[in-house]
Parts: sequence; structure tokens; C-alpha cells
Amino acid sequence: MLTGTKPAATPMRRLLLRACIAGAIAGVVLPTARIVLARFSATRTSVTSTFSAGTVTLTSNVSGACGVTNMLPGSTPTPCTLTATYSGSVPGYMALNVLIETQAGNGGTNLYNPADSTHGLQVTVASSNPTVSSYTTPTISTTCPGGAPSGSTCYELDNELVSLSAFAAAPPNSTVTFTTTVSLPSTTTTGYRGGTAQVILTAHATQSSNNGTTSGCTAGQNCASVHWS
Repeated sequence: MLTGTKPAATPMRRLLLRACIAGAIAGVVLPTARIVLARFSATRTSVTSTFSAGTVTLTSNVSGACGVTNMLPGSTPTPCTLTATYSGSVPGYMALNVLIETQAGNGGTNLYNPADSTHGLQVTVASSNPTVSSYTTPTISTTCPGGAPSGSTCYELDNELVSLSAFAAAPPNSTVTFTTTVSLPSTTTTGYRGGTAQVILTAHATQSSNNGTTSGCTAGQNCASVHWS
């Protein structure tokens, strides 16, 4: 039997072998490189949203103001009225501010005098829709606002609740009629002669949502648990 040894690889053969291995590796890597170059893409669709704040709107009839002159003891003039309409786009609470400015005449005593409630001017404020038989009349003196007549003493009570329930968002609009009735007792003395007074009503409203509660309050009285300002 003839035997022999395997001839050693020549330098040229080694070079060709390395080239074949390198080519084989390159053949594997290149397809992978083509996959990496691929990208997924998409375009987002944009939308525009518009937000609008709600409104708390209150209107009144300025023509509701009235004047009464030459009152005599025992007289009760025709009541004066003020209407306030709630037309907000969100539910709201309504309140009434009552301000009385009073001055003395030649008798020397202010016409409205809480310290002498049986002889001075009697003031009653009520409302309908909703019905409130009487709003609290202020009896504690306060600083007079600008524009008050010279020599005035002023009494004010604010935030008197009109209704325990919130007024609904309009429509429909909700109109409240406030009525102011004044009278002079038959026992009125000459000290009140020539005295004058102005009763100023201001209705205002605030949103009811997240703005306090009327729980524990009474219609026609101050309600501090609602955030009016």
C-alpha cells in the first residue's frame, strides 16, 4: 500500500482560504445591514380644541328707582320695585346688598334711626320669584360710600341670600322682583321733621359650582359660606 503525507498549504492557498472565509462572512452581514436600514414611519393627526369660560350675568332695570317726598306720620307710600334677571351660562347663587343712607332735617334726627325703631323710618325689603317675605334691614353704621349726600349716616348689610337653590343656567332667564316698602309710624315725633333717607339695593351673583354652599343659610339673611367675591 502506498502511503504519503498531505502536502502543507502553500501561502497562496492560505490567502485564498482567508478570502473565501471573509467573503462568506460578508455574505451573512450584508443582508442584515439592509434590514437595519429599513424604518417605520407615521404622521400624527392634530386637532384644535376650543374652551370657553362660563358666564355669570345679572341685569336690572334702572327705572325701578323711585322717590318719595312729603311723608307724614302714619303714611305708607307706594312701594318701589327693582327687578334683577339672571342670565348666566352656568348655575349661580344670587345675593342682595342693602344700603341705607340717612340724613337729619331741621328736626335734628336722622330719618332712619335703628336706635329708635318705633319712631323713625320703617324699611322692609321683600322679593318674589322666589318669595322672601323680608330681608334683614341693616342696623350697624358703616363708612358711607363716595357720592353719599353730605351729613349722611350709613347702614349696610351685604350678601343676603335670595334663594337656597342656585339659579339655573339660562335659558330660561330667571327674574327676581325686589320690593321696598317704607312707612312712618303715627308716633313719629317732630325730631324727624325734614329728615331724608336713600335705600339702595344691589343684586349680585356668583357661580354655584365649587364656590361654597348655602347649607345652614336662610334666604333673606347674610350668607357668608358662599364665596361671593
